[in-house]
Amino acid sequence: MLAIKQKLRLLSMTCAVPALMAGPAMADPSVGFGLSIKFGSGVVETGVGIRVFSDDEEDTGAASIGLDYMFQSQSWRGTVGVAYLGDNWFAGLDLGFGLSGSGMDFGVSLGGVDTEAPAAPPAPQQPAPYTF
Repeated sequence: MLAIKQKLRLLSMTCAVPALMAGPAMADPSVGFGLSIKFGSGVVETGVGIRVFSDDEEDTGAASIGLDYMFQSQSWRGTVGVAYLGDNWFAGLDLGFGLSGSGMDFGVSLGGVDTEAPAAPPAPQQPAPYTF
């Protein structure tokens, strides 16, 4: 059973890393800090974490990868997930795995991130004057 969990963990990371790297070439990554709540094994835990997002544009979705410190178990938890980036804040859903071998779990996170406003559309061009 332990070997199966290790293989699933390796498979999830093997798939997640290329997926995060396949984002648009123009996207600027961003870093956020926040609070995390994990649900798994019949236990709810809280912690603090850091997230790296695939984009820094506000009012968009982004992929995330992160690391949490969970207070109750005093353990570290790696995460892979998705997040909504607002005006300098984020809300995320993630799949986590205990780095001390505690298995996979589900979590939510909320925190601050430095986002950029979307680029303004270009100004409309004036039509050429009509001449005879």
